[in-house]
Amino acid sequence: MPLRSVLLTRMKFSLFLPLTLATSLCGSLAFSQTTVLDEDFSGSVPPAGWVQNRIQPNGVGWISDGAGRAWHEDEALGGPSSENRLESPSFSLAGMTQAYLHFEAETHYASYLANNPQGFGDGISDMQISTDGGLTWNTVWTDTSTVDYVPYGPSVSLAPYLGQTNVQVGIYFFGTYAQEWWIDSVQVDDTPVAILGTFTHPTTQHPYFLLGETDWATALAMAESLGGSLASIGDLAENTWVRQQTSNSRDMWIGINDQASEGNFVWANGEPVNYTNWASGQGTSSQSEDFGLLEGGSGQWYDYDNLRTANALVEISEPVLAYSNLVGGQIATFSCAGLKIGARVVFVFSPTGAGPTTTPFGILDVDPDFISPMFFAQNGRFEFSSMLPVGLSGNTLYGQSIAFNTDGSNDLSNAAAEPVQ
Repeated sequence: MPLRSVLLTRMKFSLFLPLTLATSLCGSLAFSQTTVLDEDFSGSVPPAGWVQNRIQPNGVGWISDGAGRAWHEDEALGGPSSENRLESPSFSLAGMTQAYLHFEAETHYASYLANNPQGFGDGISDMQISTDGGLTWNTVWTDTSTVDYVPYGPSVSLAPYLGQTNVQVGIYFFGTYAQEWWIDSVQVDDTPVAILGTFTHPTTQHPYFLLGETDWATALAMAESLGGSLASIGDLAENTWVRQQTSNSRDMWIGINDQASEGNFVWANGEPVNYTNWASGQGTSSQSEDFGLLEGGSGQWYDYDNLRTANALVEISEPVLAYSNLVGGQIATFSCAGLKIGARVVFVFSPTGAGPTTTPFGILDVDPDFISPMFFAQNGRFEFSSMLPVGLSGNTLYGQSIAFNTDGSNDLSNAAAEPVQ
């Protein structure tokens, strides 16, 4: 029997009681993230819908590297120049209030880049945008790497192209000597920081998200929007495990900081600091260097100011249910964040009681007056908006979420109780 049927049967509840509330809450569903382009190059290169423009068709151009990434190697070697562009299918930015281009990349032989301050080559690696079917291209990001074999994950604002309906991304490569470059996880969405990867701790079962490059404060805000916090690390084994999940090469913001009290380092999620791995001279009192970063190469920690950008590591510990704009006759938003990777979630609401209610999935702190359908989480959360009935004004809306995990376990969120205006 499906999980949702089990839930409804054992709680002896009918979605038709009360019908008004059930119809209202299920009437308008929306994810919190809008994605208009998403390509991970796991198949052939160019992928379906993409084309390769061989501007100077020397060498083999863009190919698959065999590990699920698009790759362009140093095929010119002082001979005729290579010039190629991978061009995406068109997509629309109409109706979006913000848009960002995210991607993962890694540069080899960066000294051959023309835009490398210490370079001596003519290489160009650009991300470009076209709005006229590929006739003209505007550069929105240029590779200025100075080191080799270090992955990076920029987020580029596409604000100048909002409202355009015929947008394409171009991955442009030019070189005579030449640099090598791989690209992966090209995405255009409305979130300012990309989620580059997910993994789960084998002991705690806590999900982790690897974010693209940003400052510490923005990374923390993104972590909290996902229902978690920047990661805390409890011992050397966990420190080592985290590095292994990210190829031992990424510098990552973690949650340790002393921004509230100089020299008093704490974890952003409130956990006690029982382990540190500061490099020599780091983690000391400094009025500007308040935020902890795990250095990928060594695994040691460094403290920086908020001007530094790096990847970030988010840890999720438990589901968090939240409401906003609880006003009768207006559109309210309901969200559950902090969900494990691949989880599904059910929302339980009541305008009449706070429970407790015994269920096969734990004791709920809410009466089961309304049970939602089961929804699939996206990036650790699910969110929907709905018009609240005018008749709910003056009542307290009680709620809780039940998360069903891929391993067969389930988690309960916090219980939320807020008055409807």
